[in-house]
Amino acid sequence: MHFKRSALTSAIICALSLSTSAYATNGYLSHGYGTKSKGMAGAGSALPQDAMIATANVAGGVWIGQRLDIGFSLFQPNREYTQNANHNIYSTDPAIPFGSNPDFTGTVESENDLFFIPHFAYSQPLDEVSAVGVALYGNGGMNTSYDYHDTAYQLGTYGGARAVPSDATTGVDLMQLALNLNYSRKLADNFSVGAGVILAYQMFRSEGLSTFGGMAADGNPDNLSNQGRDGVPGWGVQLGALWQVNDRLSLGVAYQSQVDFERFNDYSDLFAQHGDLNAPAFANIGLAFKATSTLTFAFDVQQIWYSDIDALSNDMTGNLKLCMAGQTAHCLGGSDGVGFGWRDMTVYKLGAQWAMQPDLTLRAGYSYGKQPIPRDGVLFNVLAPALIEHHFTLGLTKAINKNSEINVSAMYAPKKDLDCGCDIAFSGGPESINIAMDQVELELSFGLKF
Repeated sequence: MHFKRSALTSAIICALSLSTSAYATNGYLSHGYGTKSKGMAGAGSALPQDAMIATANVAGGVWIGQRLDIGFSLFQPNREYTQNANHNIYSTDPAIPFGSNPDFTGTVESENDLFFIPHFAYSQPLDEVSAVGVALYGNGGMNTSYDYHDTAYQLGTYGGARAVPSDATTGVDLMQLALNLNYSRKLADNFSVGAGVILAYQMFRSEGLSTFGGMAADGNPDNLSNQGRDGVPGWGVQLGALWQVNDRLSLGVAYQSQVDFERFNDYSDLFAQHGDLNAPAFANIGLAFKATSTLTFAFDVQQIWYSDIDALSNDMTGNLKLCMAGQTAHCLGGSDGVGFGWRDMTVYKLGAQWAMQPDLTLRAGYSYGKQPIPRDGVLFNVLAPALIEHHFTLGLTKAINKNSEINVSAMYAPKKDLDCGCDIAFSGGPESINIAMDQVELELSFGLKF
């Protein structure tokens, strides 16, 4: 019992460092949660295997017994933008964003490219038909830092150093920490339901955006850029069900509501609705099929509703034009303010696992989801080029003894780029800007069964 308490305490302390989270795979949600699921490209909402199942399907906890999972990933997203135009649409002035060359063209890469991301989960049976659990994990993804030294004449990506020298380096940093408290119960020998509460905290920082100060809805861009980190709490709910149809087939369905966060007061001139930025709702539908005694396939479909979050989904180009025409509600921070233009995502995840030996299981997976950024939103999405569509994954579990195991997963997301459809006056016109991203991730975790 002393060992159990020590392990649990250590896990919680380690997981509290999740403030370094930086995901940007399916929009800004991870391609999966938990090392076993990640090895199968995020599939597994109908295949409970560890305590992180609560993040995909809250009904799964009652099937795994008493279990502790703790781990971390090394996540490397490589992001860049390229400016191809040396002047804007209507004059000889340079187009924004500024590139790396003296004529303002060229490529600039984000400096932030390696992140340490821990996770922790624990499941505790209450009796033979019910269990409670807790999980701590992160989301994020709007995390870029374009060093002004890499831009033409050290003016910064959007030229912020021309007016405010301290506003030279450009980027944003969004981090979300979620504490998942869940309960699951079997209503029959082969059917369970679950519910959970998400207690969350998110932090945000932006810099290098002073160029857009004249587009603040309230006329005073004091809460637009370089305000340091602002943190706000939020909460949401989960529901799920899991049906073990027979010895070979299981079906799962789960839903997580929007996580309702308080407004960012320090960035009320940036996000629509005066600093309101909630996390999107999503749903998972999955099945798992045991083809043989050693081979199992899992298939999930995930729907993410970015379009319900004004700060993410509001149109960029149309609102900027209305703002410049004097309609302040469509300006930055306004009630109908400028957004990133993100669309909803539907993600398809296919995974397989093979119990090669009694103490060794191998996994592989692939997922696809059309990226959420429209071509006419590229100008602002230089800050958050969440373009990834394809994920290729591998994983394994190696048993140490009958009660403990080591899990490993690896992910590769090939480079995806997008040319702008820009027609804003200060842009370089269609195909002037190209944004791009590729990613790799390696995750290691330890599982302990009691």
